[in-house]
Amino acid sequence: MPGRGIIMGHGWKQLTENSGAAIIGLVLINVFWGASSIASKEALLQLTAVEVVTVRFAIAFVAVLAIALAFAPGALRVRLRDLPALAFLSVAGVSLQFVLQVTALVYTTATNFSLLFNLSAFFIMILGAVLLGERLGKNQLAGAVVAFAGVFLIVGGSGIGLSAAHLPGDLIGLASAALFGVYTIAARRVSGRFGPMTILVYTFFFGVLGLLPVYVLATPMTPLAGLNAVSWASLLFLALCCSVIAFLVYNHGTARLRSADVAMTIYVTPLAGVTLAVLLLGETLTAITLSGAALIMAGLYVSRERGPAGRAQATPEARDG
Repeated sequence: MPGRGIIMGHGWKQLTENSGAAIIGLVLINVFWGASSIASKEALLQLTAVEVVTVRFAIAFVAVLAIALAFAPGALRVRLRDLPALAFLSVAGVSLQFVLQVTALVYTTATNFSLLFNLSAFFIMILGAVLLGERLGKNQLAGAVVAFAGVFLIVGGSGIGLSAAHLPGDLIGLASAALFGVYTIAARRVSGRFGPMTILVYTFFFGVLGLLPVYVLATPMTPLAGLNAVSWASLLFLALCCSVIAFLVYNHGTARLRSADVAMTIYVTPLAGVTLAVLLLGETLTAITLSGAALIMAGLYVSRERGPAGRAQATPEARDG
């Protein structure tokens, strides 16, 4: 039935171009990223942090390459002159990004790092305004401040370790947040030239290449055959849900939405992490945590863009893709 196919194709195009659907997708993948801390805790019982990151993205690369070969072989075709841009994305989003995260956690507390990394929302907003010329409204700034206050309550409920001893790790954590902001804007810039699958394949490929030297030289090389079922389940969740699906949706969202809208969804991560920790790990839900959750939700509500301005204008190449 040709008529039905045309209608279905038109409906799919409307769905993928709809900013509301993109925002919902970003919220859901930030739930995955919130759950990643639980999965990482399980994997870290048998592996070091660098091993977890390297194995995670190695599995993710194999999975996304298989998907591309089966369903989108054209996604692998790029020009040689395009490789530096894709390699830069892998450094900002995978290899250097996660090395900075691991290093920061060595020199500062997990609480400090979690709080500092949420500043990536501000970096995304500012870089989007400066480099992409996007309008940064009062609603977005006010919502970001309110939501960050909620994150401060949730993450800092056990106390923020502000001391000179933590300063090196805090600075590295801040650099990691800034680098994630750079990755988001860079992915936004190249979204008109490459589809999300192309970006994903080459980002993971170059990312694994960058991680392998650290994995080989700086880790005990734990035999993977000795991992138990829980560790493997955690690694697969991190690779497939938190990497393949999450980065694919995130790259799609950066192509469809303004940087400020993408940035605000990051605040869902600590909210999801706390909720899942209560449900799955039996952690206590305090009044401070509930207050922080309420502030995050209020910030997300305040920051929403009224009218059509909240939608990114796709380039001709992105629309054709």
